[in-house]
This record gives sequence, structure tokens and C-alpha cells, in this order.
Amino acid sequence: MSLRTVDDFPYLDDKIYFNCAAQGVVPESTTKVIEQYIKDYTEYIRGKQKPDAPDYGAVRANSKRLFAEIIGGKESEIAFVPNATTGINTAFGMIPFTKGDNIVLSDLSYPMGATIVTGYQRKGVESKFVKHNKGVIELEQWEKAITDDTKAVMIDQPGWLNGFLYDVKAIAEIAHNHGAYLVVDGTQSAGQKVWDIDETGVDFMATSTYKWLLGGAYANTVGYMYVKEEHIGELQPDYVGSQTLPKEEERANQEDAFSIYEFNPRKDIGAVEVYNQNQFCYVSAENSMKVLLKYGVAKAEKQIKKVDTKIIDGLLEHGVDLQTPVDEKRRLYLNALVPDYKTVCAKLAEEKVSISPRVGGLRISPAAYNEVWEAEAFVEKLAKYL
Repeated sequence: MSLRTVDDFPYLDDKIYFNCAAQGVVPESTTKVIEQYIKDYTEYIRGKQKPDAPDYGAVRANSKRLFAEIIGGKESEIAFVPNATTGINTAFGMIPFTKGDNIVLSDLSYPMGATIVTGYQRKGVESKFVKHNKGVIELEQWEKAITDDTKAVMIDQPGWLNGFLYDVKAIAEIAHNHGAYLVVDGTQSAGQKVWDIDETGVDFMATSTYKWLLGGAYANTVGYMYVKEEHIGELQPDYVGSQTLPKEEERANQEDAFSIYEFNPRKDIGAVEVYNQNQFCYVSAENSMKVLLKYGVAKAEKQIKKVDTKIIDGLLEHGVDLQTPVDEKRRLYLNALVPDYKTVCAKLAEEKVSISPRVGGLRISPAAYNEVWEAEAFVEKLAKYL
């Protein structure tokens, strides 16, 4: 049974939506939370706030605890960031690069992450791309690419265009053996895949809330950043602000007297939180994470792969090639090599079927709210254009 046994998803009533890798569908209970928040906020800015209005600051704070639970980390390792891009930039800014270092990533990397990495070429840091073969990158390729000159390794989990799942723990071990850090963009899996991140060896991870966390539309999104406990306080971000200071020092300079003549950063995760924190979006994500946790992240991953497998079986019967491994253990969603894929995607959209054209194929990304019958209906509709 899908996530629809826990909450309603009215958006899905009249369409097949296999496009969570672009944007997730919001549970009805989250929509109601959004409506209430807007109503309460409107009253607040009119000066008419009711005494019994919810403490939305506490709700936002609780979202950090829930995100930590979803990825299997500690709340003290989680920072608020505006989005994954900010989180990944912050992570690289904390790593002590020197001229002559290199960063290893794959050509399955999302353009955002790849742009951040190649941007470090301006500082004399080389970008080394590992090339995929039919959507797969084997562990041996990482072993060959990562050397003692490697300062960081960057991966998306899973690969954004085809759902390929990396062996994160093994890659982290290779990186650490060469003194490198592992940075992960988890936007394509946080909320729909079991992480146990403290056990993986990941040093930094960032995500946005608008995809698998079902936190709302792309235009209204926020993010979270994971920093491995041992790096907190030891590594500092490039960007700083008054939030970087210990709370008592920040407050003293506001209320008592100016005393900031030396840089004295705080030593907890708050040192990373120098950006604006959008309360509305965190309140939305907080409710959606409650829904996901009630259903169970392990159950969500299992449901996604069940739907994936039904789609893949149908595509293979029609002779469609994949840019994704068939093995369930190696993928979270899929990319199908369909001729004239952009036209096919547009034709399916006219039939209220939502997927995305990506890098020569159709990216098909179900979520835990999808059902097996939708997979069967999708293959039947797609078959007309093969």
C-alpha cells in the first residue's frame, strides 16, 4: 500500500504523476497547514494575532529534529539553509582547498553541483569527472580517480538523471583513505530512501524540501544541511554574520556595548546558519515529514522500487533500452531511452501523464504515494508512441 493510506493527495485524482524528481506532490494535511499559516500570518502583520496562535518558531525548530530522524543523523548535525545549492556551496567553502588539489565527481552529477565544483578551477583546484557507462559508475572507477591530491569527492545520491544509487559507504572509505571529504547532494532521495547517514561516512550533505520531502512548490522551498559531528567547530564556513557568534556575545552587542574586535565563532552547527530562515516553508516541510515518518522511510523506498520494477518490466517487454540498472538495489527511479523522447513527453502530458525529458531519455520518478496500477496504466499509454 502506498503513502495514500496515511494522507490524501488530491493532486493525483485525475493524473499520473511520475515526476517527483522535478517536484513532489504535497499531502492534503500539509495544504491545510499552509492555509492556516497564511491566515495566522495575515492576522499577525495586521496586529490582530490571536493569543492561541501556534508557535510557528517551535514548529520550524522541530522540522530540524524530524529531518535528522529521516536521514538517521543527530539534530545537532543539521543546519537550516535556503536550499541544496547554498548547502553544497557552504560545504565546499568549509573544506581547506589549496592550489593543486582536485575534486572528483561523475558525469551523472546535477548541473548545480558540477557548476560549484568547476567554479573552484578559478582557485587552481582541478575538476576530475568519472564517466558513466549506460548510467552506471562502478566502484573501481572511483578507486582509480581518487588520489592523494583529491581534497573532495562530490556525488548526487542517486544520480539525478537516472536514479542510479552509489555505494556511498564504500566511496566515503576510498575518499577518507586519501584524506578527502565526501560531499553529497541528497535532494533526490531524502525522505524516500533509508540513509542512516552517520553510518555512511558522509562528511557533508545538503537537500532542498520541494522534491522527495514533499515540502511544497519549487518557488517556495528551503533546505537542510548535514555536517558530520567531528567537523562541527573544526571547519568554519566562508560566510559569516552575527549568527556566527555565540548567542551571549551577539545579544551583548545588541543590548549592552560594542565589543566585536576579534573573530570568535560559535562551535556548534549554528555557525553554519548565516542565511535567512523561511519559517513558512519549514512549517510546510515539518508536516510533510511527519506524514513520511508515520508511513516509514523504509516502506517508502520499498514502494517506490515496487512501482519502478513494474514500469521497467513493461518497458523491457516493449524493447525499450534503459539508462538505469534493472537491479532494484542499484536504482531509485529510472530513465528510458525512447525515440523522439521530447515529443513523446509532450504527448503524454496532454494525457495528464507527468514525466521529464532528461539527457536523451524520459526520466520517470515515482514517489511513495504512487501505486502499481499507475505503473501499468503508464506503460500502456507510453506503448502507443513506441
